[in-house]
Amino acid sequence: MNLLVLVAVVGFGIGLIVLLVHLTGGSRPTPIDDKGAARDRFAEDYPDAGVRHCVLSADGFDALLALEGGDVGLVHAVGSKALTRRYTHAEFAATIELQDSRSILLRTGEMTLPPLTIRFADTEARAEAMAALGLSVVPVSKAA
Repeated sequence: MNLLVLVAVVGFGIGLIVLLVHLTGGSRPTPIDDKGAARDRFAEDYPDAGVRHCVLSADGFDALLALEGGDVGLVHAVGSKALTRRYTHAEFAATIELQDSRSILLRTGEMTLPPLTIRFADTEARAEAMAALGLSVVPVSKAA
């Protein structure tokens, strides 16, 4: 088979699969229903992690979890699925910045998780989330 024909067939097949996933709703963001759903989703990947406290973002696409032992968990809705991450307290504190009065910016440096803005309902909700995670002082973003 000619190499150009093979590349065209493979490219068409991949494009068709991506289109079908999109048309069937696989790329539509599905918010996290509630704190229980966030805890359950995190427990799928980290069954040994005990969750002490869970805070949802205002839009329901992110959840921050205070874990036993001081670690921090993240559940982030991506399309119809959710990804989870577990950070030590120091790692998490080093990757966040205040973005505005009710948001934080998470910059993990991971290729699979680009910079992520987590918005809370108001300033008090953000302060409650930071307190629950044991973070009293967060540096202010240079972009703010």
